[in-house]
Amino acid sequence: MLSLIHHSFLTAFVLVLGLTLTGCADEYSGPSPVKIAELPSLPEAKKSATLPRQKELPPREITLALVGEVRGEIEPCGCPTLPFGGFERRATLLNRLRSQGPGPLFHIDAGDMLVKGFSTKREDRVRTRALEILRLSEMVGVDAWVVGPSDLVALSPRDLQRQAGPSRVSATWTDESGALLLKPSIILERDGLRLGVIGLSAAPPADSGLSMKDPTTATQEALSALPDDLDMVIAVGSIADNKAQDIAASVTGLTAVFTTRGVVYEEPRVTESGTVIIETPDRGRYLQVLHARLGSTPDAPLSLSPSPPTWRARLAATRRGEPDKLKEEGRGRNLGLISTIPLSADLDQKSEITDRLDRYRDARLVAASERAAESEPHEIRYASSGGCVSCHSNEFARWALTDHAKAWLALVKQGETKNPECVSCHTTAFGEPGGLGELTMPNIRKFKGVQCEMCHGPLAGHPSDSRTQAHAVTEQKCLTCHDEANSPDFDYETYLRRASCQGGAPALVPRPHQE
Repeated sequence: MLSLIHHSFLTAFVLVLGLTLTGCADEYSGPSPVKIAELPSLPEAKKSATLPRQKELPPREITLALVGEVRGEIEPCGCPTLPFGGFERRATLLNRLRSQGPGPLFHIDAGDMLVKGFSTKREDRVRTRALEILRLSEMVGVDAWVVGPSDLVALSPRDLQRQAGPSRVSATWTDESGALLLKPSIILERDGLRLGVIGLSAAPPADSGLSMKDPTTATQEALSALPDDLDMVIAVGSIADNKAQDIAASVTGLTAVFTTRGVVYEEPRVTESGTVIIETPDRGRYLQVLHARLGSTPDAPLSLSPSPPTWRARLAATRRGEPDKLKEEGRGRNLGLISTIPLSADLDQKSEITDRLDRYRDARLVAASERAAESEPHEIRYASSGGCVSCHSNEFARWALTDHAKAWLALVKQGETKNPECVSCHTTAFGEPGGLGELTMPNIRKFKGVQCEMCHGPLAGHPSDSRTQAHAVTEQKCLTCHDEANSPDFDYETYLRRASCQGGAPALVPRPHQE
């Protein structure tokens, strides 16, 4: 009862207070209440820019699949975070794209296909590997290969002209007489559709005997020599970003420009002239795939529209045999969709490529075993770290705590201890005279891991043999394995301290009799 009376009293008090304040509102003399500013009106929604229409032609479908800077990667390496790539996976994806359509597929390599870089140790092995890559490229169906500067490390200019393999083009390389080394362009035809490809190779090495034409001039000359009845014309190559920009801005008649990756990978970009420049990721770890619906002439620039979701829905509908959803939008326009597709483990599928790779691995293991067993008087052999530890115990102790010492264990975990692609960087002196040859347990125990001689060179006979001298460690030597693709975070100074005898662990406390 008392609670009810108390509640009624409070209610009445609140009502009286409210009436009092209301009555005093006109007599309030304090600061004026703050007014809420009016919200600005929303801007009108901008309408999407209308794509210009050019000469209208019957619609045609085409798919382009491009790679660039494969750099000798035959199969994916397990060292990076994302071990994509390899010819086996590429073949699986290409076969899938060919079967899905719509339209024919053309596969193009933009250059720098054969070797990792410009420094190499044994030319005979580089050439053997290059010839294998050419054969694999044929097997996956490379229709055109625009040769790049590093390709000249494995093949001479004469080899490029005569060696079997994919058709190769370059509108920029000339020989000592000033004549073009290769065809400036190629016309690819499939299912009644004709594609013109102009090759734009970057500057050749100074010692190659070749020169380079101005890319813009070379493109204009090659374009003028092509017939008028092509469905699409593209420029492809390894030229620098600024050169590609100049061509896109000043050369009319191209549907698109494709290049290898620049300093950093950039998304497709449209120049002021309307010509799109499309970069291809390196190492062959992705396919850069262009689906195009051509509704005009080759000189009508490629428009990356409509949006990717709309494009993909349209592709799925077209593959089901439904009416073309871009019929109206595509009149008088060349429309395209770019898809960067990773060559990941879901594409692993046995094929004739698998059998070819198995034979290649076996042949490399045999060759390494034979080479290691060779005994030439003039060649310095390998001693392994067991021959170094007696005099360099402190350095050995530092090294033993580094990842270099444990490099073989990484292959054990990955199940790749018989793969020569991996063994060469996770052991010492693989395939070198007196080094690791046949993969027997005694040999593996002796040479597993990245030991002293991997950095300092062969040291058998040191110090009594005056010919045997330790080489200084150089960044270029490290880059043989720690390249950008397989060791993307590599920094020479910090890695040298972390992974070598230079600082793997604090120095051991010297014994009293030592200085």
